[in-house]
Amino acid sequence: MTFKVLIVGCGAQGKVISAYLAGAPQVDEIRLSDISLETVKQHANRLKSDKVSVHRVDANKINEIASLANGVDVIVNAVIPKFNLNIMDAALKSRVHYLELAFGPPYEIFEKELERSDKFRKVGLTALTGAGSSPGITNVLAAHAADRLDGVNKIRIKLFDMVESKEMFSTWSLETMLGDMAEEPVIYDNGEYKKVPPFSEEEVYNFPEPIGPQTIFAHMHEEALMLPRFIGKGLKYVDIKLGSPDIPLIKSLFQIGLCSIDPIEVKGVKVAPRDVLLKLLPSTLSFEEIENRIKTGTLIDAHECYVVEVEGIKASKKLTYIFNVNFPTLRQVQKMLPGATHESYVTGVSAAIFTEILGEGKIKTKGLIAPECLEQEVREIFLAALAEKSIKIGEQVKSELN
Repeated sequence: MTFKVLIVGCGAQGKVISAYLAGAPQVDEIRLSDISLETVKQHANRLKSDKVSVHRVDANKINEIASLANGVDVIVNAVIPKFNLNIMDAALKSRVHYLELAFGPPYEIFEKELERSDKFRKVGLTALTGAGSSPGITNVLAAHAADRLDGVNKIRIKLFDMVESKEMFSTWSLETMLGDMAEEPVIYDNGEYKKVPPFSEEEVYNFPEPIGPQTIFAHMHEEALMLPRFIGKGLKYVDIKLGSPDIPLIKSLFQIGLCSIDPIEVKGVKVAPRDVLLKLLPSTLSFEEIENRIKTGTLIDAHECYVVEVEGIKASKKLTYIFNVNFPTLRQVQKMLPGATHESYVTGVSAAIFTEILGEGKIKTKGLIAPECLEQEVREIFLAALAEKSIKIGEQVKSELN
């Protein structure tokens, strides 16, 4: 089954998603759009695909998105989450399936998205949220373990990103990253959502080499809101922790108030500290800038790993499934998709695989769903496709008698 897709957003993720789908034989047409037509044209020139057409679109304008989506099968939302509801409503208006990579910050969007679930269901459409790497791969692995357990007690997710660079470098939208860091992390504990202070719950965790033992902290992320709602099986606890060599710097910026969105007065002018910080920090690099920095030796390499631990009960035994998601390094990614980062590659490829599965009609569940809600055979297809793209997942099982 072939399909057509509209991608809203041509940033780090939109570029990877479009590159992947341009090479997929089941994709007939890709309408690639962004607020910056020049950005879209530049990327389309790199792709050199007859499937790709370029468009300017304003993610604030529902009717504009809906008009552009006329005749496609899936809208992929690859912009920052504050536009999610607009793009979801455009999908409903144009009667097409919808996919997004994340729903926060601000995380309150999730509840408003859930309110639209029945609308999608009634017209036979699927809206898939959290369809990237984290959330995304992490959710699929949690469900993969839950399938094998009679009951699920705890899910712990640990993320670490290590970039070797001679200058400051961001692999993600800085607006989204700073928003995440400034949010009070949510932990799901015994049926309740609890907030803890940013950069709290510190622990040292031994990641697979070459990362090794690293300090990680509680982190606000979608999985803490998604998994308790959808996994079931008596799930009692979920947390997410993040680490990076840059965390001490970000923690210091947070402590002195530079991550705040609350305006302060400076020489008679009111300004939000985070706006100043975003203005001063380097923007996310383009594909061409990534290639240039690698060639000049400014950007050396990068490693990233996710760990998903799922603890539960099977036939009176306490079992813990441990999944290690090993990213290809930044240099390895250059051989597969020059200009992408290790982070944008894994997240964008994950989203593109989810898009393929959705566009081909393999997802039968309608309404708003998360990756952990996908049918087991669909999740198996997803994991197999990741392996084909050099995204390797290791698995351990630890058991003990109760």
